[in-house]
Order: sequence, then structure tokens, then C-alpha cells
Amino acid sequence: MQEIIKAVPLFSELDDVEINAIAALVSTQKYPKKMLIVQEGESGDSMFIILEGSVKISSYAADGREVVLSLLEKGAFFGEMVLLDAEPRSATVMTMEDTELGRIRRADFERLMLQMPQLTRKLLAEMVSRLRRTSSVLERVSTMDVPQRLYNYMRDYCLRFGSPDANGGFEVKLPTHQLVADQLSTSRETISRAISALKKEGIIVPLQGRGQVRVDMHALDTLLQVMQ
Repeated sequence: MQEIIKAVPLFSELDDVEINAIAALVSTQKYPKKMLIVQEGESGDSMFIILEGSVKISSYAADGREVVLSLLEKGAFFGEMVLLDAEPRSATVMTMEDTELGRIRRADFERLMLQMPQLTRKLLAEMVSRLRRTSSVLERVSTMDVPQRLYNYMRDYCLRFGSPDANGGFEVKLPTHQLVADQLSTSRETISRAISALKKEGIIVPLQGRGQVRVDMHALDTLLQVMQ
């Protein structure tokens, strides 16, 4: 538990004594795939750390359409806004696979922030970073065509979740075409055609393992420059 907590960016500057203090407050629970963890609009009193597995963060448009705001994997956290304002949940969170979560309640975390001021700074920095990513997604949806949205999304996703190689590429496991479509406000068929075109051009090369690919980042950047 301590090693996982130490790998969470929010806690990365803490020493072993402080990490142990946090670990003592974490309760853990396992959830099956497609389990609803947090519902938009409901009250909450806890943040969660992903110990194993992955989740998607979603909101819903007035017409009921799901808009996927982010995908989070092991080491990430969510639900942190209730630690500061006690307002209703701002998004829905569902597991993407069998997932184990660590839970820290607001009352416990408030005591930690008083004892460890650096936690407050890190928490605010992460919230600003996520706000910037969400604003970027909304800007792309409103101002870019689908290929441009996809290329920007691919670039950001590789930088966040991929492993760089020596030739300017990134190896990464891509989400399903439906998940990408949900994040870019388009159809799965449109995303499938666009990704197939990138594969034909050699910009995306399938690897062993479901969803595993190599993305030629230099070629992707060239496409983006041409479209500006």
C-alpha cells in the first residue's frame, strides 16, 4: 500500500512517516468491471485512489448523451473536489475493468492538510491541471473537425499514458474506438475510419496485445502542423 501511495503524484513529496500516516487512513475495496462508483449530482465525503485497474470520468449532456471527460489508471485519484467544497459530485465515475480503490474520507484528509501543508498545494495544482485538460477538450470539440480532434487526442494520450521509444514513437494501449468517440463527441464509426487511415499511413502500427500500438509522434505532429 505504501509504495502505491508514494507513486501517486499528490503524495510524491512526502516522507515515509507521512506516507505511513496516509496509508493508515485508507480503506480498500474491490469493484467489478462497469461498476458505478460516483454518480454526478450526488453528495460525497471521500476521495479515491486507484490501486489496480482503471476508471472513466463522465458527464451527461442535456439530451442524455455521455461525454467522457477523462480516463484514469493505477496511481491516479478522483473525487478530490469534495475535500474542498462539500458540493455535489461534478461527474460520474465507472470502472473500466476489475478495479481496487483506496478511499480517504474528507474529515481525515482535512486533518492531513493541516499537518502537511504541501498536500494542499499539490491538490490545487492537480485540480488546475485537470481543469486545463477539460477546457482543452471542450475547445477542440467546438472548434476542430474530427481528424484534428483525434490527432490532438492521440498526442495527449501518448504523452500521458505511453512509453517513448528511441525512434520518436510511443507504445501505448489505446482505449476502445467507442471510448475515444465519446471523448471527442463523434461516432464510433467515424473514429474507426480515421484510425484505420492512420494505420494505412503507418502512423499507428498495431503491436501484440489487445489495443497495443506504436504511434509515430513525429508524423502525428506533422499532420497537426499541416492542419493549423
